[in-house]
Amino acid sequence: MTKQLHTSDLVIGGTLFLTLLWNGTCSLFAPGWIAASVITGLNWLVFVVYFLARRDRLVGRLMLLGGIAGWVELLADRWLVDVTRTLVYQPGGPFVVRSPLYMPFAWGVVLIQTAYVGWRILESLGRGGAVLLTGLLGAATIPLYEWWAKGAMWWYYRDVRMWGVVPLYIILGEFLIAGALVLLVERLEKWPWWMGLLLGVVEGLWIWISYVVAFALVG
Repeated sequence: MTKQLHTSDLVIGGTLFLTLLWNGTCSLFAPGWIAASVITGLNWLVFVVYFLARRDRLVGRLMLLGGIAGWVELLADRWLVDVTRTLVYQPGGPFVVRSPLYMPFAWGVVLIQTAYVGWRILESLGRGGAVLLTGLLGAATIPLYEWWAKGAMWWYYRDVRMWGVVPLYIILGEFLIAGALVLLVERLEKWPWWMGLLLGVVEGLWIWISYVVAFALVG
């Protein structure tokens, strides 16, 4: 069990490092939607290959959770684009609903990585500490993606209270989204596989709720 966890640490940590490096570099060159699709596809390829090779129960269930939540999150994206009119996706490439096709898969990657980190923190700090720390990490790192996304010509925000180029409601929303993941994955490894699907729906809807609450408070 210890060896398996060590391997998954390297896999998830490696994809997180690659994503940060890729997104930061893309923000300097504005490569557009193709670059976003490439890094998203590479991350999912790593997850799938690792799961098939090791049959890691936790990672498999996180893939289900993240994959489903990413598609349910399209509801939140539509609300941000059409109702608040604060989110603008750059044109180019295929779209689904109001989002680029890569977006539900990209959300899946972020949720898998964040949930895994939260699960590891949970082992050391317990539920309360893990919820708080994971939420703070989400509030710090995911807005960094938003910052880079504007430079990479992926998406940007407008007509809302900002910290730099990142809306305040996005920062608060990401805190709520990331913190909730700890509660969802606490016993995920021991639950049947279909719980990953159910919790994916829950997390996807929670993303929408988090943004609605955050927008009402600080938007």
